Amino acid sequence: MNIILDNIIFSLQKSGGISVYWYELIHKVLKQEKINSLFIEEKSRSENIFRKHLNILPTNLLSDKVYPEKKFSRYREIDLKIKNSNFIFHSSYYRTLSKKVKKNNIVKEVVTVHDFTYEHFSRGLKRWVHSSQKRKAINAADVVLCISENTKKDLLYFFPEFSNKEIKVVYNGVSSDYYNISELEINKSESLYFLFVGSRATYKNFDFCVQAVAQMDKRYKLKIVGSKLSKKELFILNNLLVDRWELLMNVDNEKLNQLYNEAYALIYPSSYEGFGIPLLEAMNAGCPFIALNASSISEVSQGAGVLIDKLEIDSFNEAVLKIDNNRDKIIKKGFERGSEFSWEKCYNETMNVYKELYK
Repeated sequence: MNIILDNIIFSLQKSGGISVYWYELIHKVLKQEKINSLFIEEKSRSENIFRKHLNILPTNLLSDKVYPEKKFSRYREIDLKIKNSNFIFHSSYYRTLSKKVKKNNIVKEVVTVHDFTYEHFSRGLKRWVHSSQKRKAINAADVVLCISENTKKDLLYFFPEFSNKEIKVVYNGVSSDYYNISELEINKSESLYFLFVGSRATYKNFDFCVQAVAQMDKRYKLKIVGSKLSKKELFILNNLLVDRWELLMNVDNEKLNQLYNEAYALIYPSSYEGFGIPLLEAMNAGCPFIALNASSISEVSQGAGVLIDKLEIDSFNEAVLKIDNNRDKIIKKGFERGSEFSWEKCYNETMNVYKELYK
């Protein structure tokens, strides 16, 4: 089987959920001797923390050098010097092949749709450009993969013209790096802490997280895993959580797993997720979570953790009380639900799609 994978996401992110997804897919593809895999890359891919762990040989690149970085390269159609070939094309982020390539080869395209964050929360030119590219990629695809039923639902809501497309739900997985560490191995800190992991975009409701922890007993602190804090975020933290917060940047999986294991709970108040990988990481590490019951959250959690219907302090405090009274039961449910997801399963289901198209 011949597969061409477009690694553009490694140039668009230094890290992030889509980079994790793409890394896991490539990592497993490279191990398959019966798959002839070729890759398209931009020069800036080297800054991505996941790309650094992939051993892609120069012979697996489609040209002698990686594609030069261009201002609008993320939007361009891909023109390859290939003729009379039969292959699957899968872009990591909504790029499509040129008409010339499709005319000169037998090509089947696959696209993975992760979420509709832009469509829900952006306006104007930013939303229009992103949605146009996404629509074009979906239109070109022979099969569309969605990472949750909620994402599929959003796709059909925003792009009803694709109701006759073949759309398959293939859930994300979770790394085996996240697991429960025995009590003897954990260095319990003197204070209890809540954990906030990932992006702090507006719809992630980081402000609520800070407010919620601030009104708790002063024994409780907040540990933030993510990028550099903005001036506004620093102002809020230093006013509401004086000496009760810590930022951790460039955290690897081993360290993050330890943080999950030692945390009182993960706070995940996001208003929208295409999937929600941190929830699975927390489940597998034995960390209860408090999350907003929105978008794909209930679909992924299926009774694990504690969901709140509104971002209100009273609702948050009720969730904390539930964790206090049922911690062992909540952790057990998390282990059970988390075990249903794996990157191996995600890979196998994706590969089955490739095989069907390659016939």
